[in-house]
Amino acid sequence: MALFGPSVRVKTYRMGWRRGLVVPFLEAAAPVMARLLEERFGQRLEPVEVTLTVSDGLAELACRAEQTFVPGLSGRVRSKALDSARQNAREASGHVVLRPGARGTWLLLNAEAEDVSGDDPLGVARVLCHEGVHCVQMGRAGVREARIAYDRHGYGVELLSSDVVRAYEALVEEHEREAYGLEDELAGELLRRMK
Repeated sequence: MALFGPSVRVKTYRMGWRRGLVVPFLEAAAPVMARLLEERFGQRLEPVEVTLTVSDGLAELACRAEQTFVPGLSGRVRSKALDSARQNAREASGHVVLRPGARGTWLLLNAEAEDVSGDDPLGVARVLCHEGVHCVQMGRAGVREARIAYDRHGYGVELLSSDVVRAYEALVEEHEREAYGLEDELAGELLRRMK
């Protein structure tokens, strides 16, 4: 585990022998990405914990983080959510969730995804920057609260009106468009700064 100033930490979870060259690359790239995002968006990036893991680890950590904001769930509900998350994680390169018990975000990377597991630093940089944009977005006014409310709705704890659900889902789509629109530019700049 490496700590870079106040905002970025890189670690692994359940990686076993898969560490490869990705971990040293992430340890070098993560603080550069944080500075790049702060410059691009003109705001301080809230703390980010970057975790490289396998798809099952991504699902487990994402569920664990989301469920801390929804206390009192039964074991059955937690298990069903984890099964669903495992299916989704197999196709995901990365995912960002709110950090439990702390400010900031948890940026999870799937070491089994083709663009993260390969030898191409541009692929890893794209995923890191795409998910990094989501970290910035989660720090915007009202987004953290909206995400928690949406998760609580998803677990059936506190239902939202259909208008609020549609508005949040539109926000997520807007966030995806923004992240996809910036990932190539940011990844290119990230690699240039690392030379």
